[in-house]
Amino acid sequence: MTLISIIFLVQVLTLPFVILRTVIQYYTTGTVLLRAHSEFANSLYKNVHMAIEYHFIDHFTRDDVAVFMYQPAKMYFSKYRNHPFAKGLRGFGDRINDRTYWVVKSNEPEHSKGKSALLFFHGGGFCVNMFATQFIGILGTYHSVPEPQKSKLLVALLDYSLTCHYANYPTQIFQAMEAYRELVRAGYTDITLIGDSAGGNLAGAISRFIAYPEEAMEQFSRYKEFNWDFSPVLQPANIIWISPWVEPYTKPKLIPGTNNWGDLGSSGGGLGTWYIEGSKEKDVEAFVNLNITNYKQHWSKVDAVNGKGRSLYIYGELEVLRHGMEVFVDLITKEGNGKLETYMEKGGIHDGLFYVESLDHMNNWGGQKALDSKFKGKYAHNLVGKFLGEVIG
Repeated sequence: MTLISIIFLVQVLTLPFVILRTVIQYYTTGTVLLRAHSEFANSLYKNVHMAIEYHFIDHFTRDDVAVFMYQPAKMYFSKYRNHPFAKGLRGFGDRINDRTYWVVKSNEPEHSKGKSALLFFHGGGFCVNMFATQFIGILGTYHSVPEPQKSKLLVALLDYSLTCHYANYPTQIFQAMEAYRELVRAGYTDITLIGDSAGGNLAGAISRFIAYPEEAMEQFSRYKEFNWDFSPVLQPANIIWISPWVEPYTKPKLIPGTNNWGDLGSSGGGLGTWYIEGSKEKDVEAFVNLNITNYKQHWSKVDAVNGKGRSLYIYGELEVLRHGMEVFVDLITKEGNGKLETYMEKGGIHDGLFYVESLDHMNNWGGQKALDSKFKGKYAHNLVGKFLGEVIG
């Protein structure tokens, strides 16, 4: 029987004090997050919720996650089937393969050409399952797209295997490629990848896999437990990066003078070390640590960043991982001549769309309010919705 770890138990036992402290701060001096960003104004719930999540960051083992936290994505399809975001969605929860699900099938005729698809890879350090806020977040992303483009869009998500179950690199890349090829086989020729945090890392990895098949074969053919397909395949047209985790197994370099309290980015390299367990860093780094790559050798053939397609890149001012994300921006746009449409949210923290903004949409009332207001005041939702509205044919 797996027992709770000491580090996780300590966090559980001290949680009441964290909640009490947050409530007191909220009504007196204001929490750090409340003072930094309007998303946390007038919401004790949001401040307490984020304080709880921050309390547990980097204080758990893989077994803790597997036993006490893990939920498969398919549970959310049942739980939120009557949510305003889910009502009327074609194919909601239908399986594509054993790990991939439709969020919504396109309203376009099945025989139409140039169909647009959005494929979502969730974050969580490759260890933690998709949170409910991420599930609602990808539903909200769909609804943030203006008509008539929204009616042309299909959305799918991948519930990839996790390191909490000791599924390590390159399992997630194999499953992401299988999901992507399923969409291509179904006739979708205009595919956008969207990934938050670790999901952004995964989006970058498979975009390179597809653009550099010979390098991919050299890298992945050694993992013979997987039935790899290295045949040419249509590239993703676009990528949406939400706080991408570009340096998974390195300790992040902090921005001087920035108060990172409350940010949900991992401040250590433990999660990334779990991800590549069984492989040597130098052997896998070109598909994991994106900041050791260079534009000419590793990215110039990737359509989403070389100007043939488009890339939207959003992160927060107060992120623990901000320095690494900005290094990657420079790698693509300054050291190379690639293109990233980059936005830094003032006062924003890690994964604002899926961890912060979506908190307001979890219940039916909040979801309906978002639909009625067209996501008024939601920084990332509006940027992503506008971007998708522009790239969908």
